[in-house]
Amino acid sequence: MNKRPFRTRSLQYKISALFILSGILLTAVLTVQGKLSQHLITHPIWEDLLRTSMAQYLSHGQPVPGKPLPSEGRVRGWYLHGGELPPGMPRQFAALAPGYYDEEMMDEYELEQSYAVLVSTAGSGRVVMAMDISDLEDFQNMSARISAYVALLSALISVASILWLYRSMRRPIQQLAQRMDELDPAQPAQRLPTDFALRELDYIAVLVNRHLGRVERFIERERSLLDQASHEFRTPIAVISGAVDLLKLYDLPPAANAPLERIESTTRQLTEIMSALLFLSREDGKVAVETTRLDALVAILVEDHEHLLDGKPAKFVVGELQPLWVNSPEALLRIVVGNLLRNAAENSYDGDIEVKLANGCLSIQDHGPGFDTVAAARRYTQALRNPSRGGQGLGLFLTRRICERFGWTLKISSNPAQGTLVEMFFPSLP
Repeated sequence: MNKRPFRTRSLQYKISALFILSGILLTAVLTVQGKLSQHLITHPIWEDLLRTSMAQYLSHGQPVPGKPLPSEGRVRGWYLHGGELPPGMPRQFAALAPGYYDEEMMDEYELEQSYAVLVSTAGSGRVVMAMDISDLEDFQNMSARISAYVALLSALISVASILWLYRSMRRPIQQLAQRMDELDPAQPAQRLPTDFALRELDYIAVLVNRHLGRVERFIERERSLLDQASHEFRTPIAVISGAVDLLKLYDLPPAANAPLERIESTTRQLTEIMSALLFLSREDGKVAVETTRLDALVAILVEDHEHLLDGKPAKFVVGELQPLWVNSPEALLRIVVGNLLRNAAENSYDGDIEVKLANGCLSIQDHGPGFDTVAAARRYTQALRNPSRGGQGLGLFLTRRICERFGWTLKISSNPAQGTLVEMFFPSLP
């Protein structure tokens, strides 16, 4: 079972995620700080302080004689008796029942200052002990505002940093990718510039240039080997061809004519393949301009491949052959068209193989058993990847490469009831 590939993320995404997570963490820290500051205002310590202060002025629920309640400072006290309001005591305190009231509970009384209040029963009256914590609350509010400003400033810095990194990194990376995309395989000795604003991109460009150098040296070795092998093969092929020409000068038995013709045809085919390999090894495609008349060549090739149908109730039927000039060496056209004719002949067992050239399209229609185009495409790809496995690997490879080089389009359609139709479209000459 194939595992699902890990989804890659861009550098911009990772940096943005890092800043966002940092912002979330900072916001969480500031929120906790605000909660702790608010908890300080309502902390039980204020109640303990008030009860300790209250104990100094009350004894067994009665005011201590000769010890007045504090009237100045942060902790102040008042004695409520009857309906008269003591001087300096906020009137809202008169409505409080005995008990402790923290700052949050006192907010509903709309006082000008912030208080923590403790009310205790003292005889027939009540003692109110209040602690002014306005300065502490103001400090807490100021801290909350500062925290909010810090959070906002951090968010702005994060956004600005993301934009700055996005602009400063994305553009050079795109330039590097664009310059790599502009490298033309047909142009040797191309290199990436090493003048990027980021040192890391310069390092990548240097490594890419080293790799390009290694690839060029490898291709050059392969081309040199192919050139040498092609030239070496030409000598024995020429010897064989010369020997055939020499044998034709003698009176040989009629039975020797067919083998000689087969040897001559094979040597000619090998010569054409060597020429095609030499041409394809030159990626720049700089060859002498040559045009070939395709209609005349098709007629010759059909005649050359008729022997493949010997012993079969099948034959080539040449239809309309409109004159057509193709900008290509004749040897390469021979390879492509010969492969198509050979495949049609080898897969036909009866019926006609119709060959036609019209409107810039060469069509070859056989009436064989047809085939599954999907399976054939798979076998075609396997043959291209490993032509040493036999069959038509080299022919398929040459056909594909030649069509790609000259911009020809090959279309194959097959139907078990109608056979196989091969169509090759050639661009018109300017």
